[in-house]
Amino acid sequence: MERKYTIRDIADLSGFSFKTVSRVINNEPSVKPETRDKILKVISQTNFKPNLFAKNLSTKTMKNVLVSIRKTYGQNTTQWFDILMSYMNQSARSRHYSLIQEIIYDDGDLINSMLEQSSGFIDAAILFYLQENDKRIELAQNNRIPVVSFESNKQVPVSISNNNKKGILEATQFLFGRGLTRICLLLGGRIGVNLERAEAIRDVYLRSGISLDQLEIVHDMNNLERIKQFVDGKIASGDVPQVFFVSGDEKAIAVYHSVYANGLSIPNDVSIIGFDNIPISKYYYPPLTTMAQDFEALANEMFEVIDKLLLQAEDVCSIEVDPQLIIRESVK
Repeated sequence: MERKYTIRDIADLSGFSFKTVSRVINNEPSVKPETRDKILKVISQTNFKPNLFAKNLSTKTMKNVLVSIRKTYGQNTTQWFDILMSYMNQSARSRHYSLIQEIIYDDGDLINSMLEQSSGFIDAAILFYLQENDKRIELAQNNRIPVVSFESNKQVPVSISNNNKKGILEATQFLFGRGLTRICLLLGGRIGVNLERAEAIRDVYLRSGISLDQLEIVHDMNNLERIKQFVDGKIASGDVPQVFFVSGDEKAIAVYHSVYANGLSIPNDVSIIGFDNIPISKYYYPPLTTMAQDFEALANEMFEVIDKLLLQAEDVCSIEVDPQLIIRESVK
């Protein structure tokens, strides 16, 4: 397969700077004729085709920040991200950033991604849902794009995240205080944030002297139908916990559906607690007790960090934002 060259490849092969190559591609007059000829020769030899979208980005006066989201096929719970993204847009505009959103499902998508095709015009990237050995990180490093991870991850030195340990600690201690110790924690895929939440709740049990036999942790609950089927199975077998702790308010609707479809009630027969505090959660029946993400603070901190990265400041560090327990009627 013919290699697809990037603008940085052309800069490396021609021996000129990225900006000079960009000026030639955009037919800007401020380039010496001999320089232009050398760069055009390399472009011809490599059959390089400038990305038209990238060319449009280069005319912007704003900095371009890529929001890269990795999803799994069948994943259908994203409302919390839409809310966060709305705050990110507000924060970005106030700082003169332009946000570009891109979704990938597997590494095969990366060959046509913005990180690859438009890398020279992306000033920074925010990566969501990092997996182990995530190739987006390598691609960003190769193209000298500073990255921020949403939720802490050892592969990326700088992250913005919820204080998951504190959130899980506060929620679990609240449940223990209500005499509710048989908890089933429903998590998504085995990515950093979910592994961190799983470890945090185990720690709470151990420190509280409560047997881990009373705790069940279930991963890969990122599809509403899968969650409903799982809860249906628990009820059919008679193995109903005191609490379903759902990592994501949007997923809790599937638990509600299963509980009611099987003739049980909330919270008399089973309690439910979530994590996010999306707006619709207070309109569930009964309204959902949940750990509220501070979406506005997360967005503002994200761009504070990006500001520092682009200025190459020395005091760049990861930030954790504390969630807040919202007590409603879904817990006994």
